[in-house]
Amino acid sequence: MLGPTSSLVHRRGPVLWFRKAVPADLIDRLGRSDIRRSLRTCNMRVARRRAWALTLVVEDAFAVLRDAGLSPGARSALSAVLDSVMNDLDRTGQQWSQRLRYKALLESLDTRPSDDALKAEASSDELIGQLAIPTNLPVPQPSPAAPLADQSSTDLAQTVMSAIRLASLHPDANKPLTSFLPDYLAGLRRKGRGEQYLSEIGTKVRIFVCTIGDKPVHEYGKTDLLHYRDLIDQMPFDAIKHLKTDDPVKAIALNKERAQPLPPISPTTVNSKYLTVIRGLFGHLVHKGILATNPVTGVNSEQVVDGEDLLDVEIRLPFTADMEAAIFREASKKPKYSADYWWPRVNCRQGLRLQEFTQLCVSDFRMLHGRMCIDLLHFDFDGDPFHAIRKTELRLKSSAARRIFPLAREVIDDGILDLIERRRRQDGPNARLFPKEKPDRFGNTSSALSKRANRVVRSVTSDARYVAYSARHLFAQRCDEAGIPIAIRNMFMGHEPEDTEETKQRKRLRGRHVSARYGSPLPTAEDFAWFDKIKFSTS
Repeated sequence: MLGPTSSLVHRRGPVLWFRKAVPADLIDRLGRSDIRRSLRTCNMRVARRRAWALTLVVEDAFAVLRDAGLSPGARSALSAVLDSVMNDLDRTGQQWSQRLRYKALLESLDTRPSDDALKAEASSDELIGQLAIPTNLPVPQPSPAAPLADQSSTDLAQTVMSAIRLASLHPDANKPLTSFLPDYLAGLRRKGRGEQYLSEIGTKVRIFVCTIGDKPVHEYGKTDLLHYRDLIDQMPFDAIKHLKTDDPVKAIALNKERAQPLPPISPTTVNSKYLTVIRGLFGHLVHKGILATNPVTGVNSEQVVDGEDLLDVEIRLPFTADMEAAIFREASKKPKYSADYWWPRVNCRQGLRLQEFTQLCVSDFRMLHGRMCIDLLHFDFDGDPFHAIRKTELRLKSSAARRIFPLAREVIDDGILDLIERRRRQDGPNARLFPKEKPDRFGNTSSALSKRANRVVRSVTSDARYVAYSARHLFAQRCDEAGIPIAIRNMFMGHEPEDTEETKQRKRLRGRHVSARYGSPLPTAEDFAWFDKIKFSTS
């Protein structure tokens, strides 16, 4: 007698699955200890109804197996047919016609006129006949290139299993990979991802499908991803600039023709810029229940990372004292209230990212512990309702970038407070400090300034290791020279806290979903005291 279906329905992520144990006397015949199939629904009521229908079919199939003396080949094929029965009950005519093909394969499994073979055919016919197959559907004929009579039982069983696997896929698994990209991007957009980030995802997916092909998603396997990884590991650095292409195959070929080939991109770039994007898209399909596994899992760059062999073009060095002074002199030629004048003066001494710098507004400067600070945290400790609004306006790299830290005395001496007061008088208490820095199509306010700032750097040095971002590296170097603890330096710069063995152990004990941060998010006066130890060179 059949029991309740609640024990047969299990949740895997958002999707409900059917699972039923195989009786001990049938485990050898089926080659498995249980039978599992996605119910292709997140609704428990629908899942239980489908599980009940599948249970009836499975129990009937068990009875057929017990009564049939099956040869190994027929046994495997009948197991495959059983798998097809347990697919969703909303099958189309195409799937039913495929089951007729499986019947033809079953009848050809064993060419010897043995009693076992005859019993297998009879049992297979009986089981498939119970499926109410429409009689008006044509029976597909085997390919002439591979006659059934010339194949072994093992080959035929494998053919059946492959065909069944295709029929048992999620209905959307036959769609090409790019058809899922809009839905994936829409989900990321709802989570607050910026347009530039989304555009980068689109670019990396395009490179992937141009290299491997825009195949039905169920056809991608580990071999495809390993092949793609091997190509990206050889991708020349800055291929678009030097080779005018981002196609890995073309770029690698063109690079070999150069008198001095470009070095490959770093393993960090391979993993974070190329493989992570594809892993995320396939992970989205797994989460939706369209795929059972993620083929990108475990696929990472195989380049050897050696600290002594890091490519010069991939190292961002801090400015030297002479470079800093020269950049200050070039910036002094710009209008005094422009971003071009202020970016080296602020970023070399505060460690701001250019995107953070160009977003600054008048209300981002306020007093804490008796000193003027740059406030990208906007924790409400003074009752101003604008903090909540400003917090949503700021486009920052991560949650760690939301921070408050002291304004350097040198920046104040250069007249930053005069600029703040000027902007307050002109456009009010929430005015942007540099209103001429307009957002680009991705919403980034630093794009134009980044190009201008890098032109200034190139006028000072031709070494590609020095860029506008080197101002931030210079600030980090000064923190290290002052002996500032890494946790305090990370707080000043808006870096994610670094994991030590102690913090990793605490996270394991608490669980991954428990916050690692307790107490007030505001730094203490003792934290601020470390800032005063930093030595800034005078311009």
